[in-house]
Amino acid sequence: MSLLEKITRKNRGLSAYSQYQSEYIYPKLEGPLKSRMIFKGREVIVWSFNDYLGLQSDETVIQAETELVKKYGAGYPAGSRLLTGNTHYHEQLEAEISQLLDKDVLLLNFGYQGILSVVDSLVDRHDTIIYDQQVHASLIDGVRLHQGPKFSYKHNDIHQLERLLSKVQPGSEVLVLVDGVFSMRGDTANLTEILTLKQTYDFTLLVDDAHGFMSFGERGSVGELMPQVDIYISTFAKALATTGGFVAARKEFIDYFKYNLRSQTFGRTLPLLTVASVLFKLKLLAQEGTERRNKLWKNTRLLQEGLQALGYDIGNTCSPITPIYLTCSEEKAAHLLRELRYTYGIFCSPVVYPVVPKGTMILRLIVTALHEEQDISQTVEAFAKLQQTFGLVRELAYS
Repeated sequence: MSLLEKITRKNRGLSAYSQYQSEYIYPKLEGPLKSRMIFKGREVIVWSFNDYLGLQSDETVIQAETELVKKYGAGYPAGSRLLTGNTHYHEQLEAEISQLLDKDVLLLNFGYQGILSVVDSLVDRHDTIIYDQQVHASLIDGVRLHQGPKFSYKHNDIHQLERLLSKVQPGSEVLVLVDGVFSMRGDTANLTEILTLKQTYDFTLLVDDAHGFMSFGERGSVGELMPQVDIYISTFAKALATTGGFVAARKEFIDYFKYNLRSQTFGRTLPLLTVASVLFKLKLLAQEGTERRNKLWKNTRLLQEGLQALGYDIGNTCSPITPIYLTCSEEKAAHLLRELRYTYGIFCSPVVYPVVPKGTMILRLIVTALHEEQDISQTVEAFAKLQQTFGLVRELAYS
């Protein structure tokens, strides 16, 4: 049997949903990034992208990016950062983020691969990785590359984490991985308790705060605990609405990463267009950040309180990520999503098996500063009607 024949016989993972292409997977939203866009010729309220602060559709941002493309093109500079891909803009962005976090900073030309590469570079086969079971796939893939001991602990279970730390073999260095904000559940890591364990156990703590940086504030969801976090990673793909990211740590870590991250050494540098865009957005946030965040969190509160008042289970989220936990068959899930999109004009993303157990589904709504109160009230009203149609109830045991 050839590899092609082998994979053709498989019908598992997300490939099992290929019949829903352009509907629930690979859908096409048209128009500028706004709270309302066009899906298959219909206007829908969109709850499925991470432009938390509404920056990418800002006319001043688009104008600044346009002027830069006119001057340099979209592909400048060429080559890896190590060889020919460094510019003053790259160094300026690192310096500005460094000033915000009070740590040294290295830009990552890829968010996902950069995070994976950081994990891979830090440990060898003698070291131990311990990670929260709900960390992002980029961290998980870094763990998968590790040839030494690796253990997961139940989500935010500080007692299990401590038990694992107590069993680490002498001489094995330990890397602990958590998300600042967990991307599926929307809750945050119990960093205060984790950092307390450092008084007893020797380990390096890495926090991936992709969903926290700038949406929670300039120091993300970590806030005042930043000095105690060894390695802080974030992406520009969420609150800053573009690609790439950065890693922040002590100078010794950053100097090591510059020459040992394979994804950076052997990958093309972060385009100048992206770097300059982030610089402009940071400048804009210095003026408007408080106002934009206030609106983001006001919208978050209105949507989440509205859904909870209807009896929906949104778990322990404390972020704009708003998961609705449901128990339903695949057929019922498909029918529910069709009703949402075509009857009520609500576009949100389904999370299905194998990401969650069979027979369950998460409807994942992402709140942004772009949403208006009318968007929220219309969405809550739609879910009230769906509750009557489908008999949707809370599933507290699942979440």
